[in-house]
Amino acid sequence: MTAHELPEGTPARMPYADEPDPAQEPRRFYRLRAPHVERASVPVTVRVTPDADLYVAVGSGRRRMYLTPNEAWALWRCLSEAVASTGEPPEWIRVHITPTHR
Repeated sequence: MTAHELPEGTPARMPYADEPDPAQEPRRFYRLRAPHVERASVPVTVRVTPDADLYVAVGSGRRRMYLTPNEAWALWRCLSEAVASTGEPPEWIRVHITPTHR
């Protein structure tokens, strides 16, 4: 096995991600608030719209970015490795995020 291959039986999709429901509105929002020690929590939102770039907003939309799905996957991979190198994940991150439509 090379460094870029996943072991046999590894799921290609995160087991806690909800499958989109085509009967619902096409746009989905995924939100989580990151706690902050010295001030209020910081909202993080990702909007998914079929056939459009993903929209990422951090801090009430003050920091925004549009990403193609391929760019989002590359960011996910790099960010997950970088954040994992900082230590164990905090308890507040171990939540299921249910997509909303607004």
